[in-house]
Amino acid sequence: MQVSKLHRLVGVALFAAIGYVLMNFAFPIIPLFPFLKFDFSDLTVLLGGFIYGPVGGIMIAFVRSLAHFALTGGGVVNLIGDTAAFVASVGFMLPIVWLTKPNTGWQKQLFGLSLGVISLTIIMSILNWLVITPMYLAVFNFNLGMSLTRYVLVGVVPFNLAKGVIISVVFYLVQRALAPWLAKRRAMV
Repeated sequence: MQVSKLHRLVGVALFAAIGYVLMNFAFPIIPLFPFLKFDFSDLTVLLGGFIYGPVGGIMIAFVRSLAHFALTGGGVVNLIGDTAAFVASVGFMLPIVWLTKPNTGWQKQLFGLSLGVISLTIIMSILNWLVITPMYLAVFNFNLGMSLTRYVLVGVVPFNLAKGVIISVVFYLVQRALAPWLAKRRAMV
């Protein structure tokens, strides 16, 4: 019992640390909006959620985002960004982890991954429209040069769709390649 809890905590910490490192290698994928940056840290959240369940995935996303916030100097801008990254990771991970189990057929995995991409896109579109972007605009005293609705439709939606699809494809390939190892880890937890 104690070994299992310790194993879980070490695994969560390890995945969160790798996620933090991956967060530091972010790059823009939509030239018109270079501040929308893509990174592969959600891959660790998905893998951790797959092994340790939804709570484990949430813990990994939280520790990763908290570490990024603390180690990048804090501040209001980082607080907004790291909170948004946490919410995006959880919104993306939950449908995938709930629907994708070891030895699940590719159709159900595709459905789970698609639902994760849709969930990510809807959640982040609504949050960017109502909360995140207005907060950034207030902090930076910045003008987008377009309406908030247009920004969400031409920037946030395509960005999150692309991010979700890229992470989903990589996760699917990694999960298939590591299937025996992942199944063994899930059995240990």
